[in-house]
Amino acid sequence: MRRALLWLALAAGVLMPPTTVAEILRQSGDPPSAALVFGLWLFKGLVVGHVVAAWLLGRHLAQPSRAETPPSDGRMRWAVGALLLVGLVLRLPGLNGGLWYDEIQTLVDYVRQPLGIVLTTFDSTNQHLLYSAAAHLTTELIGATAAGLRLPAVLFGVLSLWAAVSFARRWMPPTQAWWTAAILAVSYHHVWFSQNARGYTGLLLGTLVGSTLFLDLLRGRPATAGRVWGYGWVMALTVMTHVTALVVVAAHALCWLWQLRHLAKGTPRWAPCAALALVGSLALMLYAPVLPQLFTAVSTSGTAVAGVEWQSPGWFLAEAIAGLMRGIPAGVVVVPLAGLVVLAGVVNAARRDGLVTTMMLLPLVVMGALLVSTGHNLWPRFFFFGAAFVVQLAVHGGFVVLERVVPRFATRIASSGLAVVTLASLFLLPRAWAAKQDYPAAAAWVRDHAAAGDVVLGTEMMGLPMNTWLGNSWPIVMDATSLQVRESAQGTTWLLYTFPIRVQSTMPELWRVMQERYEVAHVVPASIGGGELVIMRRAPGATPAPERE
Repeated sequence: MRRALLWLALAAGVLMPPTTVAEILRQSGDPPSAALVFGLWLFKGLVVGHVVAAWLLGRHLAQPSRAETPPSDGRMRWAVGALLLVGLVLRLPGLNGGLWYDEIQTLVDYVRQPLGIVLTTFDSTNQHLLYSAAAHLTTELIGATAAGLRLPAVLFGVLSLWAAVSFARRWMPPTQAWWTAAILAVSYHHVWFSQNARGYTGLLLGTLVGSTLFLDLLRGRPATAGRVWGYGWVMALTVMTHVTALVVVAAHALCWLWQLRHLAKGTPRWAPCAALALVGSLALMLYAPVLPQLFTAVSTSGTAVAGVEWQSPGWFLAEAIAGLMRGIPAGVVVVPLAGLVVLAGVVNAARRDGLVTTMMLLPLVVMGALLVSTGHNLWPRFFFFGAAFVVQLAVHGGFVVLERVVPRFATRIASSGLAVVTLASLFLLPRAWAAKQDYPAAAAWVRDHAAAGDVVLGTEMMGLPMNTWLGNSWPIVMDATSLQVRESAQGTTWLLYTFPIRVQSTMPELWRVMQERYEVAHVVPASIGGGELVIMRRAPGATPAPERE
């Protein structure tokens, strides 16, 4: 009966005219755009094509066998289960704290909209399509709070702990695999991203699960239809979460080409290729309703101004190292040592299993090369999808170094050291639970201190959170001239900004005037780097802003 209903629903979706589907999705009386109608036609065609592909793959791929299922380790299963529970508990405090700019944009532009609008809108790379849809459902379920908005990130983050163990056990001893997940469970950075209403923990989860499935295909495990389709759907949904997941798929394709000569002829040889092809076709199907918007958003992403600081590899390295030092106990000492340990882990892992090592590192290399070659912003968060791989190499490197130095006691010393690191990491978690940004607190401070006749202004990144989201009507200044025009003649002028590096790079003249003629009155702290909300003040009678020629 269930299968009959499924086929009936599929037939209804395929046969229904695209214009009708578009009207249902958009919930609007306006006629659907030609691009949306074309996208829905493409979606329908790909649905039919995948039904045919499922039939063909079912005929040519092996069927799963119970005898092939590896025996489970009961103690490891309980240990991982306990770790997931601890990970969930550690991601609940502060979950309802202040939203930062990108989260507010996700909430205002996408999550608050009807689900059909969410699934047919991609006007910015800030739209993490699968995450926005999931957050729409969770906010409908538990309310449009920060916690409801962030709940999918929490769930993806907790599941990534299990996925990290699953991948690690393909190449590491069970003890090392478990410690990898334990470090991630209490990691400042992992907890922070698990409370960030963006698709990054979903990207991490998909990367780990997809890499595990693809590694099994490359190592000659029975190429069942379930494994091929599983990889296709996992990576397609990961691409739907964040388009940068394509670098992971590209790295997997390179690994397949590298291993091709070692694969036995027949099904094991072409099954990984079929899985990669499914990722492309399924991702195309999922993005079909928004394809023209997707191309436009991706081609215009980043900062329009060339040569800004955050497009520099040097800035990226400095920011990444500073971020690690903030989130690791005794980071000034530990980070350099951890770098050496990771290097030792890479060398030993490459000797033991070159395929696994390549699969872990190549996506990070491809991502870096892509961002540098296109002049895109080098945000450290773009590399978070490889966090579990780096931690695995670090844990493995620690065991390797100790096995060389004190072989008899290496396991005990390594486990004791990792236990100390885990406990120390717990003391840093209150920083991760703090508000990412607190726009309501900044607005309240201004209301309490501004007098009648005062003028409150904001720079570019204050318009969305302060006006659209919080309902203020503060003028937004984009240059020194607009600042001069709007300054108060009799009262105090208040000026709010955040992310100073952006203001300096994109509005240098405005930044110069702000530094010369305004003083800092109050700073609202933030847990995101550079996200402090700075409230500046210019007293009446101060030197006017210079005229621009």
